[in-house]
Amino acid sequence: MKFLDNPIKRFVSVTGKIVVLFLVILVVFGFLYNYSTIRTYNSILFILILLTIIITLYYLILSLAIIYVYRRKEAGKLTLYIARTGLKVLLPQVIFFEGIQKNNKDNIRKFYVEFNNLLVGKMGKKYAPEDILILLPHCLQNSECGYKLTNNIENCRMCGRCSIGAIIKVCNERGVPVHVVTGGTAARNIASKHKPKVILAVACERDLTSGIADVGNIPVIGIINDRPNGPCYNTVVDINEFKKRLDDIILNKIAD
Repeated sequence: MKFLDNPIKRFVSVTGKIVVLFLVILVVFGFLYNYSTIRTYNSILFILILLTIIITLYYLILSLAIIYVYRRKEAGKLTLYIARTGLKVLLPQVIFFEGIQKNNKDNIRKFYVEFNNLLVGKMGKKYAPEDILILLPHCLQNSECGYKLTNNIENCRMCGRCSIGAIIKVCNERGVPVHVVTGGTAARNIASKHKPKVILAVACERDLTSGIADVGNIPVIGIINDRPNGPCYNTVVDINEFKKRLDDIILNKIAD
């Protein structure tokens, strides 16, 4: 495959392995079909039923743990662990089925962000200002602004035409680093560079959901932006909510 570049070569390699796997499964099924007895069929059916029961119970336990924690806002360490696992396991599948039914997936993503914030809050940790990283989407910036903030947020003139100036003021008062990013890749690069212990991010439901999943073991608190002008254009955020979220996790917060 010398004529293929690396991305296509990787795609062909992976899809080829998948095709081979299914061919092997077909061969096994063909062998069982030709040479198995009724007893073998019954054993296979029993195993499939048992697996279905186990998977159903597993999903039920995960779902009940999530509902319990979300409704009660309190739980023991084991229940919180099960709920956190359930969130990671169930979310992609729920979003997939919502897409098949052509439902609004943002409702599920919003629940994911809210529940994730609840789990992070249950950790009860406070962080030094330098260990906190604030990530803001570039769509918060007024579209008519002529100053580029993604490389240097100090270019902001704090004119009041968007939410970024007020956020910068809050963060400067508390000594917390803040960055404006253009997307998920830029956010991951900044997080990798700064190595924060916690991230406070403002974004839409989709970007927050993928970002929370991408950063791995770093706790993320998400704030969903408002989009009065449509997605990715002159979005806004509640400054009071932002300030409260930040003060909930920072050590030695300042008095208002």
